[in-house]
Amino acid sequence: MGGLAASVLALGLVPTAATSAAAAPEEGVHRGDLPSGSRYVVEVPAGWNGKLLLWNLGYIGGPPGGEATSGPGGATREWLLSEGYALAALKPTTNGWAVEDFLEETPDLYAEALDVLGSEPAATIAWGSSMGGQVSAALAERYPGTIDGALPMCASVAGGVGMLNSGLDGAFVFKTLLAPDDDAIELVNVSDERARSAAASAVLEEARGTPEGRARIALAAAVAQIPGWVQQGAERPAADDHEAQLDQQASVFMFSVFSPREPLEARAGGNFSWNTGIDYAEQLRISGNSAQVEALYAAAGLSLEEDLATLAATPRVTADAAAVQYMLRNATPTGRITQPVLTLHESGDTAPVIGQAQAYADAVAAAGRAELLRQTYVDRPGHCSYSPAETVAALDTLAERIDTGTWPDTSADALEARAAALDAASSVDLGAADFADLEVPGFVRAYYPRVDVDLEGTFADGRRYVAHVPADWDGTAAVLGRVTRLDRPEHRWLSERGVAMIGYEYHADWDLGGSRDNATVAHDTLARIAGAVPHTTIATGSSQAGLTTRIIAQQAPEWLDGAAPMCGGGAGAISMWNAKLDTTFALRTLVDPDSPLDITRIGDVRAEGEALDELVSTAVSSPLGQARIALAAALSKIPALDADGEELTELADRVEAYAESMPLAVGASIRAPFEETAGGSFSWNNDVDYREALRDSGRIEEVRAAYAAAGGDLEADLQALHTAERLTADEDAVRYVESLATFDGELAVPVVSLHTTGDPAGPTADDDAYRSVVEHAGRGEMLRNTFVKARGHCTFTTAEVVTALDLLLDRVETGEYGPAAPDALDARAAD
Repeated sequence: MGGLAASVLALGLVPTAATSAAAAPEEGVHRGDLPSGSRYVVEVPAGWNGKLLLWNLGYIGGPPGGEATSGPGGATREWLLSEGYALAALKPTTNGWAVEDFLEETPDLYAEALDVLGSEPAATIAWGSSMGGQVSAALAERYPGTIDGALPMCASVAGGVGMLNSGLDGAFVFKTLLAPDDDAIELVNVSDERARSAAASAVLEEARGTPEGRARIALAAAVAQIPGWVQQGAERPAADDHEAQLDQQASVFMFSVFSPREPLEARAGGNFSWNTGIDYAEQLRISGNSAQVEALYAAAGLSLEEDLATLAATPRVTADAAAVQYMLRNATPTGRITQPVLTLHESGDTAPVIGQAQAYADAVAAAGRAELLRQTYVDRPGHCSYSPAETVAALDTLAERIDTGTWPDTSADALEARAAALDAASSVDLGAADFADLEVPGFVRAYYPRVDVDLEGTFADGRRYVAHVPADWDGTAAVLGRVTRLDRPEHRWLSERGVAMIGYEYHADWDLGGSRDNATVAHDTLARIAGAVPHTTIATGSSQAGLTTRIIAQQAPEWLDGAAPMCGGGAGAISMWNAKLDTTFALRTLVDPDSPLDITRIGDVRAEGEALDELVSTAVSSPLGQARIALAAALSKIPALDADGEELTELADRVEAYAESMPLAVGASIRAPFEETAGGSFSWNNDVDYREALRDSGRIEEVRAAYAAAGGDLEADLQALHTAERLTADEDAVRYVESLATFDGELAVPVVSLHTTGDPAGPTADDDAYRSVVEHAGRGEMLRNTFVKARGHCTFTTAEVVTALDLLLDRVETGEYGPAAPDALDARAAD
């Protein structure tokens, strides 16, 4: 997949050409070629109802190529078009087990359908029968942004691996007990499918003629869970008519057990089936067919125990790991659905057996999504032999669930009543329906490995998100602010720890409120993707996201259990930006009062940056200017560290560091959009005593020394600051920022902050202020401030980031902080 088609389907986006088209779609059949060469068809009814059905074919026999068909023919197709459904499908260039083709090429099919329809469908449903039903279930999981519901019919919803493992079980028992020396009967790594089938068929026919052979066929059929009523048109054998049941099982044994392997193994690159660790005595016990097997063994005078012992002693089949992974991808649904799915199965199906429906239900329930699944049945033999009435009743039920958000009654009686009503209301003869409420057995070879889930999408406000749920998710979640790629080492560390993550894009205009609110949206989205509400959720982020993380912790949403703000605004936005104003105000007033520097209410960000650069350049060109830089830097406590994170000692070096850090420290490019969001200036200095501010900075001696070395008059400059025209704020803007990002210290969840000692954008004094407020509120034990001796803004190593997160996660889990002194944190990082 690539380009527009992939992003359209994965993210639920619509091409501009499609959304801009206002005309009704052109009625008729539209055909063409996809980029892969596969053929596609989009069929548009006279009055499109806004719903699009993506049809997926079953196992494709015959030669490759040919035209795509838009769905079941006959009365079903006629009814769908009469009801206004648009139909689309593709026909891959390959045949056989073309699951990968469907999964990869559906985005291109969807893009073509959008082009034909001219607008996004109100609902898109993936549906199909047999292998196509399995594809439909897999599409629902792979493309949740676009697939609104799925209707897998007679589908291997337990996946190809489980189904073919079940077939291997039957074949293994069959060969071991009836033809152990027949090399033509290849169990796996099949080199000659035709010879394999012919040899197995010959053994089957001979065995059917003897009581011993029939008993062993029954055992092989039992471990493969072949039901005793499989022949269409035949009466159901009595529960104790074991011979009649065996005749029916034998009639489909080759279809069920020796289905083609060679083409599937060619696609997978090896064998994907195994029976290592399988206890066939236990398989028989839970198969549901043990009574039949025991009766036929007794009638034949055979020892079932001896045959089971023979099976236990026979060398097993192992699989190729890469081939297994291929088949899992193409496809074993995980059960982590995010939209309604309705399955339809026959009790007498053998490929798949009905037990697969129960296995899928178990997987969906394990993912916490049982409410999204409904399963329906007909009690008769056959594979995908549904009447049009049954098919359209199931589809109509799913469509109602998508439209209303609530499942209608899916009992057999309700479905039959729906089918009858649809038939009566239509000019199309749909025939009868024969739904049944069944107690479905388990599937003994279900294989639903937990796999990583990775999804991307957009929130309602257009912000992008990316989510990852690890295979061994432990119920812990991390909401990551301003993260749109989960490819950093700390993300891998979180995943390996079992933590699910969702990162999301921030607003470019410093809309901290919107980013705060989207944290809740992110949490809810991750819960939907993971299939369950996390039992523990932390929030973390750096810089702007660090400030927002503090806001989230301050306002304590119900879902939050801990926060790790990094390098972001501990003193609150008002204090932080007032300090930055003090620095730029001092620089402009003392270096060039006529400078075009706006400081607040910035009209042109580029011009502001150029004006600041000019001021700094002018200042560093003279000793007095350098002293004034030292004064300006002191007011916002801009740090001066060397590359090793040590304090610079020489005044000239410190002034050089201040000058270099000045653009990042005052943040004009950030103030401007923040002011726009706030609706005005939220900073002021009309009440500031700069003599007192300099004393409080802790750097008065350094500034005095700089002025003395330059022969300057510090007192005169402080007087100039005192008498200079001051800057005022807009009250509404102040109220907005204050309500959003001023902290009262009333922490409801533990917070671990991380800060570099040499951060020019936010000095360590910010964290000191945060601690003071938290302690004043009596919540000091909720907070741990951690510092990294390093120069720069957010310049943490991976070890430092994960150590802070590890400290927080342990605190959330145990209720107590571990040691947080620097030496202890270094030891934790090393561990």
